[in-house]
Amino acid sequence: RWVHLIFGFCFSIYFGAITFNNDIDFWDDQPWVTMTMGTVILGIVFWTGIIKWQLPRIKKWNRKRKKKAASIE
Repeated sequence: RWVHLIFGFCFSIYFGAITFNNDIDFWDDQPWVTMTMGTVILGIVFWTGIIKWQLPRIKKWNRKRKKKAASIE
């Protein structure tokens, strides 16, 4: 719970600064902020297992592609 709250707070500050200043380049002079946010987002995505939701679909696509390639040859 706390991880999500802290992440949400950081996310809100990051995009809030961009939104309320109407400046998409707000964080350009501090690239470590953008790099940190990118790393945190990827960490949350992998930690919560969101990527796993698509694995059955990806495996199905791969099976179909392999069957189609085998039937063509």
